[in-house]
Amino acid sequence: MSGSIQPRTLIALPLLAALIFSTGCPKKTADLELEAARAAMDEARKKKANDCAQETYQAAEAAIAEAKRLAEAGEIEDAKKKAGEAKALAEQAAAASRPGCDEKKTADDEGPKEKVTDATAANMNMKLGDAVGTIYFDYNDATIREDSKAVLSRVAEVMSKDQGLKVEVEGHCDVRGSTEYNLHLGERRARSVMKYLVAQGVEPKQVEIISYGEERPVDMGMSEEAHQRNRRAELKPQ
Repeated sequence: MSGSIQPRTLIALPLLAALIFSTGCPKKTADLELEAARAAMDEARKKKANDCAQETYQAAEAAIAEAKRLAEAGEIEDAKKKAGEAKALAEQAAAASRPGCDEKKTADDEGPKEKVTDATAANMNMKLGDAVGTIYFDYNDATIREDSKAVLSRVAEVMSKDQGLKVEVEGHCDVRGSTEYNLHLGERRARSVMKYLVAQGVEPKQVEIISYGEERPVDMGMSEEAHQRNRRAELKPQ
């Protein structure tokens, strides 16, 4: 009797094997997704992406940290999805980092800001019947920037004097982040513009908002300058 396998043991062995298989495989798949994301991060790091495409690189770092947390919590499918997002962001950061880019980082950083400021200043003298204008946002933010307030104040001044005037505010994002997140962020940006106009005397019924998320970029590039151009709200007369 001591050397034989009891019937209950024979039944338990297949069940134990099935349990090991069912619990082990998903985690292994999540581990593979994380390994792919880490490999992409290593490649981005070699190309100086942490200097040349800092925002995208940091977004990738945050995504991979979240993927690891989800995996440890047993949320395997969410972990796989987040790891895939981290890999895509790391690849974007690597693609935006060309040889020698870290040596001219300061000049690159100043360029987009100057162009955005010039565009904003040009819009200040536009009448509402023209293309009302575009304002820009910082990364992952929906706060109205100081360089945009003059444009919005001018629009509000004209609209508050004629309640028959209406505008549609389109919220837009760059490609980083999930589709769902960017749609929400685009809406927050459009709503921030609406709130600012209303605070300046515009009636809420004069403003409509819509979010396009990342669906309608004005610049298809992957540089920081391209991302800055895509982080925007467009005001269009109705």
